Amino acid sequence: MGLFDSLFGGMDGGGRLSPQEAFAGILMGATACDGHLADDEVNGLCVALTRMKLYERMNDKQFNQMLNKLYGVIKKKGVEFLIDGCVEQLPAGLEKTAFANACDIVLADGVIEDDEKEFIEKLRKKLNLEGPVAKVIAEIMVVKNRG
Repeated sequence: MGLFDSLFGGMDGGGRLSPQEAFAGILMGATACDGHLADDEVNGLCVALTRMKLYERMNDKQFNQMLNKLYGVIKKKGVEFLIDGCVEQLPAGLEKTAFANACDIVLADGVIEDDEKEFIEKLRKKLNLEGPVAKVIAEIMVVKNRG
């Protein structure tokens, strides 16, 4: 049994994170990386997730249960622990999408703190995104959130 099997056992039947949980966990980590959950960041998280096809078959109860479980992991084990498990289970091809949405969330309040910068850089590395690609994504999110 792996490290995450015992923590996430019972989720998705086989003890592995579902694609929805893995993606949402990365965004939840972006929301909580500065040590608190700001309302505008949580709102951005929910809006981003509910607009995605990945969540179209998930009802409100399932959605809230997923977020509560992910938040519980953050409270018990920390953001980095959650991110490591989520990156490991993130479906191929969603790395840039997850990174862009994480950037969007940390920029939602109009200020990017040092711990948020550190989180974004660690996430970039964990997602194996090249620096120039990540920079373009981050620049687009800055422009998006400028107004």
